[in-house]
Amino acid sequence: MKIGEVVSASVLGGIDIKLELDEPEDLRVGYPLIVEGKKYQFYCVVQDIRNPPLGIVEQIAGSELGESVVPMISPGIHEGYGGQIFFSKALLKPIQLIDFDGKLHEPETIPPYFSKVRKAIWEDVEKIYQSTESTMPIGSLRGIPDFKIPLDISSLTEKPFAIFGRTGMGKTILCKIVCNSILAKDVSSILLFDMHQEYGMYSKSDNSPGLKFFFPHKVEIFSLDPSNTGARPFVISPREITPADVIVAFQDLSDPMIDALYCLDRVKGERDLITAIQEATPDSDERIHAGSLQALRRRIARMERFDFVKDTSHDMFSQIASLIQAKKSIVLDFGKYGRDMTAYLFIANILARRLYDLYSEKEEMPRLVLFIEEAHKFLDPRITSYTILSTLARETRKFNLVLALIDQRPSRIDDEVRSQLANRLILSLKEPNDITSALAGIPDRSTWEGVVGAIPARTVLAVGDAIRVPTVIEIMEYNTDYMRQFNETMDSGDIGEISKEVDRIFE
Repeated sequence: MKIGEVVSASVLGGIDIKLELDEPEDLRVGYPLIVEGKKYQFYCVVQDIRNPPLGIVEQIAGSELGESVVPMISPGIHEGYGGQIFFSKALLKPIQLIDFDGKLHEPETIPPYFSKVRKAIWEDVEKIYQSTESTMPIGSLRGIPDFKIPLDISSLTEKPFAIFGRTGMGKTILCKIVCNSILAKDVSSILLFDMHQEYGMYSKSDNSPGLKFFFPHKVEIFSLDPSNTGARPFVISPREITPADVIVAFQDLSDPMIDALYCLDRVKGERDLITAIQEATPDSDERIHAGSLQALRRRIARMERFDFVKDTSHDMFSQIASLIQAKKSIVLDFGKYGRDMTAYLFIANILARRLYDLYSEKEEMPRLVLFIEEAHKFLDPRITSYTILSTLARETRKFNLVLALIDQRPSRIDDEVRSQLANRLILSLKEPNDITSALAGIPDRSTWEGVVGAIPARTVLAVGDAIRVPTVIEIMEYNTDYMRQFNETMDSGDIGEISKEVDRIFE
């Protein structure tokens, strides 16, 4: 059905159309439209919708004429010799050109004046988005709810990628869907830090199934919380702690405190770093200021409540490394430490460093995607030199350890790290700096900035080499229907275990 006509167009500026809809509210930013040119069909997305300024509107506004002489609520009445007197317009961004043989082309030209514009339908979009053995749907095309958008999971996990979005916009659900898709396609293992107990067997917040539920034979759960008896215990020996781990964990150490930390590390001898700090005096090294030492001790005292830091003869990381070599995935549950950002930064930095060393030293390790939430805490320009994650983002192509960032403040992530992201899944953002940073390096960034700022919750802009063209996707529901799609990718043992739990979980 025709919804408008082209009134102006520019290769760089987009296509401007005059709408013939009775209600502009029937259209949304991000919806797919087709402009029917003479040689091509222009596949476009709605970049903006507006009511253009009209002199007659300004004269009528605020007067009784607006309701009596020109009743806007009655479509078709306000017609003039040249068509509708009152109308809306939309700005479209061409994404692909489809010729009459069905071949796709880059948008390097414009349609003629008065070209017909209509909503895209299934037959249009299936020419652009095609499923393969390595794709999985993460949701439906915004504007065509029945059309599932395939994401190439193999391509996604080859290079660093990110999930950006404000709190409450759906990052956790999207991350679950992505993780399940990775495991379903068996393209990689994952290691995920589960701060809020969302990804293990069941979600603590809504009892929805986690990764272990869907893939009981592929996922192992470790926990920092000794009260979680359903998981393997995880402890860290104080001897594994380095100055960088302390700097990243506390984030607020002054330069004199950092200097004192490195001085004590050099003179600790056979002691671990924590003990060396506790036993140190200003006489330990003339470069250590008494005030800095006292402040450092106060920070370290917070770690006394960490049950998972204790002397142990068992190298827990060796257990994790063996499981990863066996292509198992790891969910590290934080339990009672889930709200303790210091604990998260501390553990995540230690494990990232150990994983980097493991993958640097051993050849032909299985591919592993390391998911990092609150990524800006590690990759802020002030902190990034103390963590291995920035190095990992740059050198991921040398081995099979891939970084996946999850964050709500992309503007606080180091520019060089963001430049390494091959794919971005961007949910709603509002801060201009965050929007600009999330889209940095993407062609036609200005086009997508308005889209990212306008899309609602549980809607994501997917950009990168895992999807053919930038696409606005409504994230699928995480429910029984979602779970059924895994039947063809799971073995009979997994399906049998899941089928026993389905009715109880979703009743």
